Amino acid sequence: MKVLVTGGQGFIGSHVVRKLLEHGHRVVSFDRYFKKWVPDIENFIGDVRDEKAIDQAVYTTDAVIHLAGILGTAETLQHIKETIDININGTIGIFEAIRKYNRRCVYITLPDVWQNPYSITKRAVKDFALYVYNKELGTEIQVVRGFNVYGEGQKYKPVRKFAPSFIIRALLGEKLQVFGDGSQLVDLVYAGDTAEILIRAMEADKVADEVIDAGSGEGVPIIEVAKIISKMTGADIEHLPMRKGETSKAIIRGDVSTLERWLGKYEFISLEEGMTRTVNWYKEHYKELI
Repeated sequence: MKVLVTGGQGFIGSHVVRKLLEHGHRVVSFDRYFKKWVPDIENFIGDVRDEKAIDQAVYTTDAVIHLAGILGTAETLQHIKETIDININGTIGIFEAIRKYNRRCVYITLPDVWQNPYSITKRAVKDFALYVYNKELGTEIQVVRGFNVYGEGQKYKPVRKFAPSFIIRALLGEKLQVFGDGSQLVDLVYAGDTAEILIRAMEADKVADEVIDAGSGEGVPIIEVAKIISKMTGADIEHLPMRKGETSKAIIRGDVSTLERWLGKYEFISLEEGMTRTVNWYKEHYKELI
């Protein structure tokens, strides 16, 4: 198939693009910015809010993996209108295009834990996909829930994510900053695994009538992740107050039964293996990101 990946130049998008090529698909990357050249793919520069651009891109492809959006917790509190415009209105434009041309779409959402503009907009679109477009309008939108995705290529800023934040600070000789006591449980998933699950959802025989969790079901305390990276890098750990829009008592774990029900059993890369790959990548590339 010829697959349109919105946000194809981004962190998860770049992993999805590589995996699609491995699966033998042709790829069109749709993004606002052209950051890096990838062999054997087409690049479509555009904004998901541009209905004409989206219409053209969807028309010329066979399926869509929609990853583009504004993300972040405290960060989106400063850009509420833009977050709504891109994450909701832009995505509805994609849903209208796949409805018009009868294309399958895979949409990535996130756990219903935080209460901030990012999570609220993603939750709203997830409901539109399942209960309006699929149920009432007959579209084929697979909704996949991503968890705490880490791996090679994740940006250090402006949105603060635990892996690049921990690793780059360690490589700079600084302390690893843990918000709260670090007891928050997170389901850590290597980016290559998330990409593989998104593609399998696109290729699946049936469209799920529920969210498919791309999570291992294993909860790891953030403090334990910090300790693993500390052991790999020799960095010390410090604790900071919780950020706005987050809670110190969060438990984020995937429901593996949804994954097995719709896509079958999946063997996730171990945290140790995934983190080793990630740390080694940042050791080589971190100076490009700071």
